[in-house]
Amino acid sequence: MRRILSLFVGLFFLSLSVYGQHKPLVLIAYYSQSGNTKTMAQAVAAGAQSVPGVRVLLLPIDQVSNQELLEADAIVVGSPVYNANVAPEVQQFINSWPFEGRPFKNKLGAAFVTGGGISIGEELVQLNLLHSMLIFGMLVMGGEETEAAFGASAITGEAPFQAGTVEEQFLEKGRGLGMRVAEVAASLKK
Repeated sequence: MRRILSLFVGLFFLSLSVYGQHKPLVLIAYYSQSGNTKTMAQAVAAGAQSVPGVRVLLLPIDQVSNQELLEADAIVVGSPVYNANVAPEVQQFINSWPFEGRPFKNKLGAAFVTGGGISIGEELVQLNLLHSMLIFGMLVMGGEETEAAFGASAITGEAPFQAGTVEEQFLEKGRGLGMRVAEVAASLKK
């Protein structure tokens, strides 16, 4: 009888550690030279943090370890727009991700960007980030609303938007993206 009880207790604690006790981790990794992409990253993090039971890690890409990438249930990447392209530093970051054995398969992925002007390539950069995530086998998603279908983006240097700042309407899209990613990550852990 003791042996059966001991076995039952062991299985119970094993099930707690394997099922439901692990809070999903949303990693928000960004590159920001001017500070605009960092501001958007903070909005994405605020949205993710609004979801109960989710851990959020907000880091510049040069501070993200492979261990943090592997532990994350969702990875949200932010880049400024460089001539309708992903910033070289962000592409180098993605190119450094572990690939062998497909450790990113079925992780959630999302993107956000900042660009200096209207039609300067925001959607192209978002799609390029999402395409890279698809190569890794990730499940990619867009933002909370139709106007954020590919993720969140901000225009930071052309009228009618004030140069050098990220306006509230764009921050709201960032929060919506973070919230949606965190909600889906949490639902997949149930």
